[in-house]
Amino acid sequence: MDDGFVTVARVDEIPVGQFKPVEAGGRRLLICHTAGGFYAVDDTCTHDDGPLADGWLEGEAIECPRHGARFDVTTGKV
Repeated sequence: MDDGFVTVARVDEIPVGQFKPVEAGGRRLLICHTAGGFYAVDDTCTHDDGPLADGWLEGEAIECPRHGARFDVTTGKV
């Protein structure tokens, strides 16, 4: 039975406070592991389509290395 999920990493591959860039369904994503759990976000800054994977995760926010824009990985909001 196809449940629509795609395996991109094992839980033990991404420690709390870290993220892993992956590709699934033709999209670049980041799997972020925060104290609250795992979240998947686009690996693209909304300013210039640069990769957020070059940035860093602080708590529940990922920061773009180009502009310093911060995105909440739990909601996607700036």
